[in-house]
Amino acid sequence: MKKVTEMKQDNYKDVGGEPIADAPIAAVTEPEAKSALQRAADKIIALNKKSGAHAYDLGCTFAEAKPLVPEKAFGKWLATFSDYTVRSAWNYISIHERLANYREQLLAHAVMPTVMFELAKGEPAEIEAVIARMADGERIRVKDVREMLGRKPTAKGEVATFDTAGVAGLRKVAAAKTDADVARFLELTAFVLKEVEKALEPLVAKRTVKKGELSYKVHLHCRHAHDLLNSIGAALTPDATAHMNWRAAKLPDDTAWRKVQDLLHRMGGADSWAKGRAFVPWLLNEVVPLLRFVVHGQAVVEIEAHLIAGPDVDETDTSEIGGLIPVGQLPSSVEEASEGVKSTSWYDHRNRMNTDQQTAERHAA
Repeated sequence: MKKVTEMKQDNYKDVGGEPIADAPIAAVTEPEAKSALQRAADKIIALNKKSGAHAYDLGCTFAEAKPLVPEKAFGKWLATFSDYTVRSAWNYISIHERLANYREQLLAHAVMPTVMFELAKGEPAEIEAVIARMADGERIRVKDVREMLGRKPTAKGEVATFDTAGVAGLRKVAAAKTDADVARFLELTAFVLKEVEKALEPLVAKRTVKKGELSYKVHLHCRHAHDLLNSIGAALTPDATAHMNWRAAKLPDDTAWRKVQDLLHRMGGADSWAKGRAFVPWLLNEVVPLLRFVVHGQAVVEIEAHLIAGPDVDETDTSEIGGLIPVGQLPSSVEEASEGVKSTSWYDHRNRMNTDQQTAERHAA
């Protein structure tokens, strides 16, 4: 108790000013009350920021001390001078090691250490997605982070939902599945957005954008994100033939999410990307705005591509394709012969393979 009292006194000294004096409610006018409450709110926010910085400093100190203590003796060493457990020390170390790149942003939002403990369990793309929501004004709590990372702890009651009968049970199962899918979808799309923005950085120096390298890094992520979006938001529709599996329907026309669905479908096949000088404007006016709509919740606004000197895309980039000759460098006869194959998207090709397989299984039966 003495330790807590001393800490409170130190906090008042650090922040500046004296504690708000108690006063009878009747003696406080409305403007005075508002002013006092605002001062209290500002002081609480300042203290929260200090507690966040304190957590980083603790993590750094624990990380420095840990290698100096004999193996399996760290807990005993902590007990000689504090009430910290090994688990709590590792929580602070995780803040120091995994959230170092986000320190300034997290402290600016006055994020509490308990929230940081959970956030440190995420991957970089997931962490960035959570911070983006903070930047949009959301107040993020521990349970919010767990849900956004898809790591919400499974309580006994939640396990029981998978044994709940009827429509109510089915809805609970669907909700649990959707939470996991949404977290994974945001992780994938955040990664793609980060790579696209990184690929566009050479434009500042009027250098070329390497299309092949970007496509190699993200097209599979886009393909998986497309499947997840269909699983989350697209209804299944029967095929024209009764024996075929049902397919995910298109989202409503002229909506932002339909554009996202179409974009991820297109980016899932490397041959479907915009070509030549149309590539950079496509990234700027379509890809980046739609991905920011998904990841950061920003309205879809087209970004005008600035005219730049020289070619704006390197169509012959081979840095990530194992020495294969790009189509643009093939002899004309070979390139013409390949156009028929390229016109079919990966999604149509996959559906055709599924159809052939189902037909073969039906005849075998």
